[in-house]
Amino acid sequence: MVRRSVLLIKTGELKVLLRRLFVALLFLCSLLFILLSKVDNPLVSKIDGTILNIVGPVMQVVEYPARIVHRVYTYLYDISRIYIDNRELRAENKQMLILQNKVRSLEVENQLLSRLLNYIPPAEANFVSVKIIAESGDNFTHILFVYIGNEAVRKGQIVLGDESVIGRVDKVSGKYAKVILVTDINSKIPVVVERTRARGILSGDNTQMPELIFTRSTADIQEGDIIVTSGVGGMFPAGLPIGFVSLIKGNEIRVETMADISRIEYVRIVDYGLTPDEVENLNDLSEGN
Repeated sequence: MVRRSVLLIKTGELKVLLRRLFVALLFLCSLLFILLSKVDNPLVSKIDGTILNIVGPVMQVVEYPARIVHRVYTYLYDISRIYIDNRELRAENKQMLILQNKVRSLEVENQLLSRLLNYIPPAEANFVSVKIIAESGDNFTHILFVYIGNEAVRKGQIVLGDESVIGRVDKVSGKYAKVILVTDINSKIPVVVERTRARGILSGDNTQMPELIFTRSTADIQEGDIIVTSGVGGMFPAGLPIGFVSLIKGNEIRVETMADISRIEYVRIVDYGLTPDEVENLNDLSEGN
Protein backbone atom coordinates (compact mmCIF):
# COMPACT_ATOMS: atom_id res chain seq x y z
CA MET A 1 0.00 0.00 0.00
CA VAL A 2 2.89 2.35 0.84
CA ARG A 3 4.72 1.55 -2.38
CA ARG A 4 1.59 2.30 -4.45
CA SER A 5 1.18 5.72 -2.76
CA VAL A 6 4.82 6.61 -3.38
CA LEU A 7 4.46 5.53 -7.01
CA LEU A 8 1.40 7.75 -7.50
CA ILE A 9 3.23 10.71 -5.95
CA LYS A 10 6.23 10.24 -8.24
CA THR A 11 3.98 9.89 -11.30
CA GLY A 12 2.17 13.18 -10.41
CA GLU A 13 5.48 14.98 -9.92
CA LEU A 14 6.68 13.66 -13.27
CA LYS A 15 3.57 15.00 -15.04
CA VAL A 16 4.08 18.43 -13.50
CA LEU A 17 7.73 18.39 -14.53
CA LEU A 18 6.91 17.38 -18.11
CA ARG A 19 4.26 20.12 -18.31
CA ARG A 20 6.76 22.72 -17.18
CA LEU A 21 9.33 21.47 -19.67
CA PHE A 22 6.73 21.63 -22.47
CA VAL A 23 5.84 25.23 -21.63
CA ALA A 24 9.49 26.19 -21.48
CA LEU A 25 10.08 24.48 -24.83
CA LEU A 26 7.22 26.41 -26.42
CA PHE A 27 8.61 29.63 -25.01
CA LEU A 28 12.08 28.85 -26.37
CA CYS A 29 10.65 27.96 -29.77
CA SER A 30 8.70 31.18 -29.92
CA LEU A 31 11.75 33.16 -28.93
CA LEU A 32 13.78 31.29 -31.53
CA PHE A 33 11.25 32.06 -34.26
CA ILE A 34 11.28 35.73 -33.29
CA LEU A 35 15.06 35.86 -33.44
CA LEU A 36 15.16 34.00 -36.74
CA SER A 37 12.61 36.39 -38.26
CA LYS A 38 15.01 39.23 -37.50
CA VAL A 39 17.96 37.47 -39.15
CA ASP A 40 18.47 38.26 -42.83
CA ASN A 41 19.42 34.77 -43.99
CA PRO A 42 18.28 32.95 -47.17
CA LEU A 43 17.76 29.70 -45.30
CA VAL A 44 15.65 31.37 -42.62
CA SER A 45 13.66 33.20 -45.29
CA LYS A 46 13.01 29.93 -47.12
CA ILE A 47 11.87 28.22 -43.93
CA ASP A 48 9.67 31.18 -43.09
CA GLY A 49 8.12 31.10 -46.58
CA THR A 50 7.53 27.35 -46.32
CA ILE A 51 5.78 27.76 -42.97
CA LEU A 52 3.69 30.59 -44.41
CA ASN A 53 2.69 28.45 -47.40
CA ILE A 54 1.60 25.68 -45.06
CA VAL A 55 -0.17 27.88 -42.51
CA GLY A 56 -1.83 30.20 -45.08
CA PRO A 57 -4.30 27.70 -46.55
CA VAL A 58 -5.09 26.44 -43.06
CA MET A 59 -5.89 29.98 -41.94
CA GLN A 60 -8.11 30.45 -44.99
CA VAL A 61 -10.03 27.30 -44.18
CA VAL A 62 -10.42 28.39 -40.56
CA GLU A 63 -11.45 31.95 -41.56
CA TYR A 64 -14.03 30.86 -44.16
CA PRO A 65 -16.81 29.92 -41.65
CA ALA A 66 -16.27 33.16 -39.74
CA ARG A 67 -16.55 35.11 -42.99
CA ILE A 68 -19.81 33.33 -43.85
CA VAL A 69 -21.23 34.02 -40.38
CA HIS A 70 -20.31 37.70 -40.74
CA ARG A 71 -21.98 37.93 -44.15
CA VAL A 72 -25.14 36.22 -42.87
CA TYR A 73 -25.25 38.56 -39.85
CA THR A 74 -24.79 41.62 -42.09
CA TYR A 75 -27.53 40.37 -44.43
CA LEU A 76 -30.00 39.78 -41.60
CA TYR A 77 -29.16 43.16 -40.04
CA ASP A 78 -29.77 44.91 -43.37
CA ILE A 79 -33.11 43.11 -43.73
CA SER A 80 -34.16 44.20 -40.23
CA ARG A 81 -33.21 47.81 -41.00
CA ILE A 82 -35.13 47.67 -44.28
CA TYR A 83 -38.19 46.37 -42.40
CA ILE A 84 -37.97 49.17 -39.81
CA ASP A 85 -37.43 51.83 -42.48
CA ASN A 86 -40.35 50.44 -44.48
CA ARG A 87 -42.62 50.59 -41.44
CA GLU A 88 -41.59 54.20 -40.74
CA LEU A 89 -42.12 55.14 -44.39
CA ARG A 90 -45.60 53.58 -44.29
CA ALA A 91 -46.49 55.64 -41.21
CA GLU A 92 -45.16 58.81 -42.86
CA ASN A 93 -47.05 57.96 -46.05
CA LYS A 94 -50.27 57.55 -44.05
CA GLN A 95 -49.75 60.97 -42.46
CA MET A 96 -49.04 62.48 -45.88
CA LEU A 97 -52.28 60.99 -47.24
CA ILE A 98 -54.23 62.49 -44.35
CA LEU A 99 -52.67 65.89 -44.95
CA GLN A 100 -53.28 65.54 -48.68
CA ASN A 101 -56.96 64.83 -48.08
CA LYS A 102 -57.21 67.86 -45.80
CA VAL A 103 -55.53 70.05 -48.42
CA ARG A 104 -57.90 68.77 -51.10
CA SER A 105 -60.94 69.43 -48.93
CA LEU A 106 -59.70 72.95 -48.24
CA GLU A 107 -59.10 73.50 -51.95
CA VAL A 108 -62.65 72.35 -52.74
CA GLU A 109 -64.04 74.60 -50.02
CA ASN A 110 -62.01 77.52 -51.31
CA GLN A 111 -63.28 76.94 -54.84
CA LEU A 112 -66.88 76.76 -53.65
CA LEU A 113 -66.52 79.96 -51.66
CA SER A 114 -64.82 81.72 -54.55
CA ARG A 115 -67.80 80.87 -56.75
CA LEU A 116 -70.17 82.56 -54.33
CA LEU A 117 -69.87 86.00 -55.89
CA ASN A 118 -72.45 87.45 -53.54
CA TYR A 119 -70.68 86.17 -50.42
CA ILE A 120 -70.24 88.96 -47.85
CA PRO A 121 -67.86 88.36 -44.94
CA PRO A 122 -69.23 89.11 -41.47
CA ALA A 123 -68.54 92.53 -40.03
CA GLU A 124 -65.90 93.07 -37.40
CA ALA A 125 -67.31 92.99 -33.87
CA ASN A 126 -67.10 95.75 -31.30
CA PHE A 127 -68.17 95.38 -27.70
CA VAL A 128 -68.80 97.31 -24.51
CA SER A 129 -68.66 96.05 -20.93
CA VAL A 130 -71.64 96.92 -18.75
CA LYS A 131 -72.72 96.19 -15.20
CA ILE A 132 -75.73 94.08 -14.21
CA ILE A 133 -78.06 96.01 -11.91
CA ALA A 134 -80.94 93.56 -11.59
CA GLU A 135 -81.92 90.00 -12.44
CA SER A 136 -85.24 88.24 -12.84
CA GLY A 137 -85.20 84.46 -12.74
CA ASP A 138 -88.72 83.42 -11.82
CA ASN A 139 -91.03 80.90 -13.46
CA PHE A 140 -92.13 83.39 -16.11
CA THR A 141 -89.03 85.24 -17.30
CA HIS A 142 -85.24 84.95 -17.25
CA ILE A 143 -83.92 88.45 -17.92
CA LEU A 144 -81.18 90.85 -16.83
CA PHE A 145 -81.21 94.61 -16.49
CA VAL A 146 -77.91 96.34 -17.25
CA TYR A 147 -76.65 99.90 -17.03
CA ILE A 148 -75.31 101.01 -20.43
CA GLY A 149 -74.82 104.73 -19.80
CA ASN A 150 -74.22 106.57 -23.05
CA GLU A 151 -73.05 103.52 -25.00
CA ALA A 152 -74.67 102.89 -28.41
CA VAL A 153 -76.47 99.67 -27.53
CA ARG A 154 -79.28 98.41 -29.77
CA LYS A 155 -81.90 95.69 -29.67
CA GLY A 156 -80.73 92.28 -30.88
CA GLN A 157 -77.08 92.66 -29.96
CA ILE A 158 -75.39 89.62 -28.41
CA VAL A 159 -74.55 89.49 -24.72
CA LEU A 160 -71.52 87.50 -23.56
CA GLY A 161 -70.47 86.48 -20.08
CA ASP A 162 -67.15 84.72 -19.42
CA GLU A 163 -66.51 84.39 -23.18
CA SER A 164 -69.79 82.48 -23.81
CA VAL A 165 -73.24 83.57 -25.00
CA ILE A 166 -75.77 84.21 -22.24
CA GLY A 167 -78.44 86.12 -24.18
CA ARG A 168 -79.31 89.09 -26.35
CA VAL A 169 -80.51 92.66 -25.86
CA ASP A 170 -84.31 92.78 -26.01
CA LYS A 171 -85.02 96.42 -25.22
CA VAL A 172 -83.11 99.69 -24.70
CA SER A 173 -84.52 102.57 -22.65
CA GLY A 174 -82.30 105.54 -21.93
CA LYS A 175 -79.25 104.40 -20.00
CA TYR A 176 -80.62 100.93 -19.32
CA ALA A 177 -81.18 97.78 -21.34
CA LYS A 178 -83.09 94.55 -20.85
CA VAL A 179 -81.34 91.30 -21.75
CA ILE A 180 -83.18 88.07 -22.51
CA LEU A 181 -81.13 85.11 -21.31
CA VAL A 182 -80.69 81.88 -23.27
CA THR A 183 -82.75 80.19 -20.53
CA ASP A 184 -85.79 82.44 -21.13
CA ILE A 185 -88.82 80.89 -22.80
CA ASN A 186 -88.63 83.49 -25.59
CA SER A 187 -85.03 82.59 -26.50
CA LYS A 188 -84.50 80.49 -29.65
CA ILE A 189 -80.92 80.21 -30.94
CA PRO A 190 -79.74 78.14 -33.95
CA VAL A 191 -76.83 76.00 -32.74
CA VAL A 192 -74.62 73.08 -33.76
CA VAL A 193 -72.84 70.34 -31.84
CA GLU A 194 -69.18 71.27 -32.20
CA ARG A 195 -67.97 67.65 -32.44
CA THR A 196 -70.39 66.32 -35.06
CA ARG A 197 -71.80 69.56 -36.58
CA ALA A 198 -75.35 68.30 -35.88
CA ARG A 199 -77.76 71.23 -36.05
CA GLY A 200 -80.60 72.16 -33.74
CA ILE A 201 -82.33 74.97 -31.87
CA LEU A 202 -81.44 75.85 -28.30
CA SER A 203 -84.79 76.71 -26.75
CA GLY A 204 -85.17 78.29 -23.33
CA ASP A 205 -88.04 77.16 -21.08
CA ASN A 206 -87.41 79.24 -17.94
CA THR A 207 -85.32 76.48 -16.34
CA GLN A 208 -81.61 76.60 -15.60
CA MET A 209 -80.87 74.27 -18.53
CA PRO A 210 -82.36 75.11 -21.96
CA GLU A 211 -83.43 72.28 -24.26
CA LEU A 212 -81.85 71.29 -27.57
CA ILE A 213 -84.71 70.69 -30.01
CA PHE A 214 -85.26 70.04 -33.72
CA THR A 215 -82.28 67.70 -33.96
CA ARG A 216 -82.32 64.61 -36.13
CA SER A 217 -83.09 61.34 -34.38
CA THR A 218 -79.95 59.87 -35.94
CA ALA A 219 -77.70 62.74 -34.79
CA ASP A 220 -74.63 61.67 -32.82
CA ILE A 221 -74.96 63.67 -29.59
CA GLN A 222 -73.29 62.69 -26.33
CA GLU A 223 -73.10 64.14 -22.86
CA GLY A 224 -70.25 66.64 -22.66
CA ASP A 225 -70.55 67.77 -26.28
CA ILE A 226 -69.98 71.51 -26.66
CA ILE A 227 -72.83 73.55 -28.15
CA VAL A 228 -71.96 76.61 -30.25
CA THR A 229 -73.91 79.04 -32.41
CA SER A 230 -74.41 77.90 -36.00
CA GLY A 231 -74.66 81.35 -37.61
CA VAL A 232 -77.94 80.41 -39.32
CA GLY A 233 -80.16 83.50 -39.54
CA GLY A 234 -77.25 85.91 -39.17
CA MET A 235 -78.09 87.23 -35.71
CA PHE A 236 -75.46 85.12 -33.94
CA PRO A 237 -72.16 84.55 -35.75
CA ALA A 238 -71.01 80.95 -36.03
CA GLY A 239 -68.77 79.36 -33.43
CA LEU A 240 -69.73 81.26 -30.28
CA PRO A 241 -69.83 78.82 -27.34
CA ILE A 242 -73.00 78.58 -25.29
CA GLY A 243 -72.80 75.44 -23.16
CA PHE A 244 -72.43 71.68 -23.17
CA VAL A 245 -74.80 68.74 -23.19
CA SER A 246 -75.41 67.73 -19.57
CA LEU A 247 -78.46 65.43 -19.83
CA ILE A 248 -79.81 63.06 -22.46
CA LYS A 249 -83.02 61.31 -21.50
CA GLY A 250 -84.91 59.76 -24.39
CA ASN A 251 -85.64 62.54 -26.86
CA GLU A 252 -84.91 65.21 -24.28
CA ILE A 253 -81.50 66.89 -24.50
CA ARG A 254 -80.58 69.49 -21.90
CA VAL A 255 -77.71 71.98 -22.19
CA GLU A 256 -75.89 73.57 -19.26
CA THR A 257 -74.58 77.07 -19.97
CA MET A 258 -70.84 77.59 -19.67
CA ALA A 259 -71.30 80.86 -17.83
CA ASP A 260 -72.68 80.73 -14.30
CA ILE A 261 -75.25 83.48 -14.78
CA SER A 262 -76.00 83.69 -11.05
CA ARG A 263 -72.42 84.81 -10.34
CA ILE A 264 -71.87 87.24 -13.22
CA GLU A 265 -71.59 90.95 -12.33
CA TYR A 266 -70.44 92.35 -15.69
CA VAL A 267 -71.33 91.33 -19.24
CA ARG A 268 -70.16 92.32 -22.70
CA ILE A 269 -72.59 93.53 -25.33
CA VAL A 270 -71.22 92.75 -28.79
CA ASP A 271 -72.04 94.82 -31.87
CA TYR A 272 -71.69 93.09 -35.25
CA GLY A 273 -72.81 96.14 -37.19
CA LEU A 274 -76.45 95.16 -37.78
CA THR A 275 -78.90 97.96 -38.41
CA PRO A 276 -82.18 98.12 -36.41
CA ASP A 277 -84.15 96.99 -39.48
CA GLU A 278 -81.82 93.99 -39.99
CA VAL A 279 -82.15 93.06 -36.33
CA GLU A 280 -85.94 93.26 -36.57
CA ASN A 281 -85.95 91.04 -39.66
CA LEU A 282 -83.72 88.51 -37.93
CA ASN A 283 -85.99 88.52 -34.89
CA ASP A 284 -88.94 87.80 -37.17
CA LEU A 285 -87.03 84.93 -38.79
CA SER A 286 -86.08 83.50 -35.40
CA GLU A 287 -89.65 83.68 -34.18
CA GLY A 288 -90.77 82.01 -37.42
CA ASN A 289 -88.36 79.11 -36.75
